[in-house]
This record gives sequence, C-alpha cells and structure tokens, in this order.
Amino acid sequence: MSEPTEARLQMAGHWLQIGHPERALAELQSLWGDGALDYRAYLFRGAALHALDRNTEAIDVLRDGLSHHGPFLPLLQILAAALRAEGRLPEAEAALLQGLSLNPNDPDLLLGYAMVCLSAGQAEKASALVERAASQAPESAQVSAARAQVAFALGKDRDMHRHSEKALSADPEDPAARALHGTSAMLTGDPNAGYRSLASAAAADPGDADLREAAREARLANHPLMRPLRPFQRFNPLVVWIGAVAVIYGLRLAGLWPLAAVAAVGWFAFCVYSWVAPPLLRRWINRNW
Repeated sequence: MSEPTEARLQMAGHWLQIGHPERALAELQSLWGDGALDYRAYLFRGAALHALDRNTEAIDVLRDGLSHHGPFLPLLQILAAALRAEGRLPEAEAALLQGLSLNPNDPDLLLGYAMVCLSAGQAEKASALVERAASQAPESAQVSAARAQVAFALGKDRDMHRHSEKALSADPEDPAARALHGTSAMLTGDPNAGYRSLASAAAADPGDADLREAAREARLANHPLMRPLRPFQRFNPLVVWIGAVAVIYGLRLAGLWPLAAVAAVGWFAFCVYSWVAPPLLRRWINRNW
C-alpha cells in the first residue's frame, strides 16, 4: 500500500477518534484502488456514517466490508450499533452473536448485545451481559456507562448515579457520560448537578432533540422559582398530598384550629403555585432557549 494511502487511513482514524466524523469521510473519499478496499476504509467509513446518524448508509458499507473481509469483529460491532439505531433489533442481535461465536468474551460485543437487550426491554439479560463484560474489562468506562443504563432500566436510581459518576470521572468531556450523569443526578434529587451535566451534553451534541429537551426540563427544575416544589420532585406527589392532609387534620384533632386553618390555606396556596408556576416557567424557558 502506498504511503499517501496509509497516511489518509491514519488521518481518517484520527478524525474519528477526536470526534470529527465528517472530516474522516472527506479523507476517505480520496481513496481509490486497493486503499478503498482496505478493511480500515470500510470500518472508518461505517463508523463515521453511524456517528452522523446516517445509519442506512453505514449498514450498506459495513456489510460490503464484511463480504470482502469476512466476520471482522469491529465491523460486526458497528454494524450491530447501526442496526440497533434503526430499530432492526433481530438483525443487530444476529450480527453480535456472529461476533461472539468467534470471541465469546469480547467486552465490546458483550456490551453491544446488552444495549440491544435494553432496547428490547430485556433489562435482566442486559445486566448479565454487562457483568460478563465487566469480568473482562473491570476498569472500562464503557462498562460503567452500561451499568448506569441498566440501573436506569431497572429503576435503581442511586446505582445509576454511582455508575454514571465513575463513567464521567474516566472522561469528563464525554457527552454520553454527561447525559447519564445529568439524568441520574435529576433522579436522585440534585437538579444543580443534573442541569450542569445535561446542558454540557446538549451543547456538545446540539442535533440531539431529546437531549436538548432533557436539558430544558433540567433548567426548569433548577430554576429558583421551582425550589418550593422540590418535595414533588423528590417524593411521590400522592405521598406529599397525604402528608399535608394528615398534618391539617392532626392539628384539628389536637384542637389547634387556628394553626389548622393556616396550614390549610398554606397548602391550598402551595397547590395553586404548583399548578401555575411550572407551565409559565416552561413557556419562558422555551422562548429564551
């Protein structure tokens, strides 16, 4: 292979590694002959297209690469990710199982399979796959991130927060780790940290509408005017309502009628505030976002 071709392939890999998939594609477009058929050309082109959410094109490129080079594990891994992004879960599972038949302990393939299981609503199976991956790569940030996603699916908010903090500590600039950390912080009652992480993740990936919406909601929850409503954020609203009614009637039963009246008026005012403040704030934030 000529030196210019090798240099272009290395540069394409570099652009991918530092998060510029569009530049990787531009570098690969100048390849021809044997260089265009190199396994790295297929791998980098497929990975770049997947990073740009051009998953249909990525699937075609990666399958073409597999037809030329056989079951190469990184090609299968990215193919499965692109298929999962397209909602083609049985095909994604088949690609991962093909890779795992060649290397049953590959942590990247195990984590990819876990994500497919999560997408299919099989959180327990996903958890088992993540732990298998952890046995092979116990210090992997990807394992910590996958554990956080499994914990979220299982409703284990504190476990999610713990694992997301570990993933974030490994790469504080990773938008995915930031998004996980922000979500877990919101769920565990820390809207300040939640907003900072989600806003950072949304700024790093402005094309992700769901992430931008999550950052907007976090900004709403973190607004000073929402602080009186924190009990509704941390506890079930029904529990808060029952507690307030219990206090009011407890004061009445104790003969403290004036205090019971004050508590009832305060509770009514609090309820009205909870109905009025959030939609008005949301409208203001959406207008200025």
